[in-house]
Amino acid sequence: MRITSTMMMETALRNIESNQQRTEDLQAQITSGSRITKPSDDPVGAAQALDLQHTLDANKQYGTNLDQATSWLDLTDSSLNAVDQALQRANELAVQAANGTMGPTDMAAIQSEIQSLQQHVLDVSHTQYGSYFIFSGTKSDQPGYVQPASSQIVPAAYQGNKQSVQVAVSKGVTMAVNADAQATFDPAFDALSTLLTGLQTNNQATIQSGLSKIGTAIDAVSLQRAEVGAKTNRVQLLQQQQSSATTRLSGQLSNVKDVDMAEAITNFSMAQSVYQASLKAAAQALQPSLLDYLH
Repeated sequence: MRITSTMMMETALRNIESNQQRTEDLQAQITSGSRITKPSDDPVGAAQALDLQHTLDANKQYGTNLDQATSWLDLTDSSLNAVDQALQRANELAVQAANGTMGPTDMAAIQSEIQSLQQHVLDVSHTQYGSYFIFSGTKSDQPGYVQPASSQIVPAAYQGNKQSVQVAVSKGVTMAVNADAQATFDPAFDALSTLLTGLQTNNQATIQSGLSKIGTAIDAVSLQRAEVGAKTNRVQLLQQQQSSATTRLSGQLSNVKDVDMAEAITNFSMAQSVYQASLKAAAQALQPSLLDYLH
């Protein structure tokens, strides 16, 4: 078969284009840090990288959810602690009022402080995480307890619900982060209201009843704090698992798609040399000769 100049030129151009493409591909790997810049570079690896990236993105979202759950639970615990402190102070005042030796001035002072504690507990029930009222169940766009027009300190019946505020913490797994508001605040409001009524009427039996109810309310708050603590511990364990999973997935993704920089730079230098050599060789091979003019 006769080798013509046209055939030589076409072959040289194909080789030059191939070498140029190889150089550009290696340059793209070096600048991007990834050996897979397009699916055709490694179809199987590209599919694995895509799957790993989706899993990693989902895992990072679970991490964000866990951070939010931690913040919600921490805020809940600090709120319950505030209620507990208010009840502990009310208990001290109730004990003083129940001994029957307090004068009218002291009893009036105790009554005023109990009213302040009532208001404080009501304010705590309005605690918000961002725009969400944390003691309203899933009706978190409004407070669970509100002040009726007839009273500035004794709330109306609970306005929220008992539904759980669920947070996705891992694939197919959710957990409730809210506390039982009624189990916490109803006993507290009832105890403080009973005690205040006893103080206002100077009725020792009612004061004693209020004192007893305060003890019950303190126990109720302690139970809720224990449940919140258990949830916090679970979230912390899940955060450790999520962090380990993120590290593992990131490593797997790196193994699949990241370029070996030293090897890529070496290959790029070689590819550049080959490309330059192919240009030079083609230029020399395709120079016109005297025979070209004798046809």
